[in-house]
Amino acid sequence: MYRRQFLKYLASSGLGLSLPLATARAAQPDRFWVLVNAGGGWDPSYFIDPKGDRPRQDGRGPVNNYPQSAIARAGNIAYPSVYPQNIDAPESSSPGHFDNFFPRHASRLLVINGIDTQTNNHDAGSRFVWSGKIEAGYPSFGALAAAASAPDQPLSYISNGGFDNTQGLVAPARIGGGKVFQQLAFPNAARPDQEPQKRSPYFHEAVYTQVEAARRARLNRQLNSSSLPLQRQQLNELIMARVGDNNLNRLVSLLPERVSSGLEGQAEVAIAAFSAGVAVAANMHVGGFDTHGNHDQNHANRLTVLMEGIDHLWNQIEAAGMQDRVTVVVGSDFGRTPFYNDGNGKDHWNVTSLMAMGAGVRGNRVIGGTDAHMQALAVNPQSLALDPGGVILTPEHIHVALRQMAGISPALSNQFGIQAASLNLFS
Repeated sequence: MYRRQFLKYLASSGLGLSLPLATARAAQPDRFWVLVNAGGGWDPSYFIDPKGDRPRQDGRGPVNNYPQSAIARAGNIAYPSVYPQNIDAPESSSPGHFDNFFPRHASRLLVINGIDTQTNNHDAGSRFVWSGKIEAGYPSFGALAAAASAPDQPLSYISNGGFDNTQGLVAPARIGGGKVFQQLAFPNAARPDQEPQKRSPYFHEAVYTQVEAARRARLNRQLNSSSLPLQRQQLNELIMARVGDNNLNRLVSLLPERVSSGLEGQAEVAIAAFSAGVAVAANMHVGGFDTHGNHDQNHANRLTVLMEGIDHLWNQIEAAGMQDRVTVVVGSDFGRTPFYNDGNGKDHWNVTSLMAMGAGVRGNRVIGGTDAHMQALAVNPQSLALDPGGVILTPEHIHVALRQMAGISPALSNQFGIQAASLNLFS
């Protein structure tokens, strides 16, 4: 009953009707993608492109309040090992998860600094970072990856927020949080997220069985009265989604008994969906990075949440044995100013950074860079070393490389063309 209830309620809820009316196919994708969005515009100088309190030549104050002596290294990855000290942060403050995260993940982590988004507008920046084009009308990379390998999977592209435009290639499954699956799995329970003995059914089991039988009978009547082939096909698929036994069954069984909240819950759902063979790509999303005021404390808190979420994601990937099949990309709308405003905050800045790890990513590397004022530095197209005669990286370069790594077909890629030069960024 546990497995079938998930399918039945999935189709009878609003979520089910927003998904492709198709059952899971036998063919299983061999590559999966998690795209982690730090919504609002993060500050790379605060963690993966650290500057410290070096003075600016224009007299506008330091880039950051933490001392340059606090910049540490894990392999080739530089990061600040202490918080800036301010009135709101205790002197004993540590960088949350930084001193745990970077030493643990440096060997698999790729950092790309000095990416020019050419905008300080949230919508344009998010669109550019996650689709590779600043203009509207282009799908997110997650939608492209899902459409390329499994467009008919019931949850092919899961989105928890951020830019998830699909241009009709697939239907995004906007989950909203991991705990929704407990509700979907136990539709007859008043408290579906509780232990089995505390769930308190709405209806006695015998009554609920009759309700389900009536629902199936109604669908069968609709099917038998339909004469249009396409309508009959879609009704058939709807019936299978409600009462069938396919790979969606496995998703519920692969989730923890209690799904976590926030980024951790998003990670659990994504990896369970990958393991079940019903999804190819997933957006994870956490906001709060638009720190126009009290930047030091607020940004540090959000970065800690982000690092802990990515760490939990990798734990889920390892537990599922999918380290060689899942690629994780982490980015944000744009960067933040290399100086503070009058409210001790930082405003929008066009230059940003990106992190990646997992399948197809050669770690312990930093590509690109910025000067002391967070201006992007050019890189050599062949060696990727800093080179004044090279090219300034943009999200287009990132997405050309991502599409090549994902094996997006020329036909699909050309449908949403990107003109930037091909750079071997990830491997």
